[in-house]
Amino acid sequence: MAASANALAQQDNAPPPSDQGAAGRGVRIVPPEPVSPPPVANPPQPVAPVANAVAADPAVAVGPAAPAALKPCDRPVSRPNLRFDQPDGFDSRLRSKLRRGRTVVVDLATPYAADKEAPLPLGAWLNEVKQSGGSVEAQPYCVKGRGLGGFFARLFGGGPAEPYKAARRYDAVLHVDALDQRVTQVSFTPRKARP
Repeated sequence: MAASANALAQQDNAPPPSDQGAAGRGVRIVPPEPVSPPPVANPPQPVAPVANAVAADPAVAVGPAAPAALKPCDRPVSRPNLRFDQPDGFDSRLRSKLRRGRTVVVDLATPYAADKEAPLPLGAWLNEVKQSGGSVEAQPYCVKGRGLGGFFARLFGGGPAEPYKAARRYDAVLHVDALDQRVTQVSFTPRKARP
């Protein structure tokens, strides 16, 4: 009996006949996975709605679809008066320019999203324009063929009013690139008398 049990055990451990291959040895062969296509260099990104976006008029035709790669537009003012690249010293430089009573264009080294708050101290200057009765409006540029609506930047306070007193005689225009909806320049223009 022991000999027959030993023979059965050896039979269970014996290699399968060669005609059964790997499947006969209990090996499962997995088919290769299909090759995925190469990744797209710039996959399309979903466009999030802007909080202050103005709804498009359905009666106005938008026109043909924009090309996949849009050429960036030049900023509206080619020779700005002041560059906002570091907050240190910006207040005194802008105050000095505004005291002359002429239009002052500030070029932003790092544009900010139009639906977000302006960076300090620029936001405090815009707040002073608004608080003193001036207007602060967004002016999209480079809109042709892009079908993007207008929107307005939010303003926020910052600091006491006196350091920004020079802005009280000005209105402000935020120049917004319609492609990426970012403020690239701010124009402070002498305020006209209102009726």
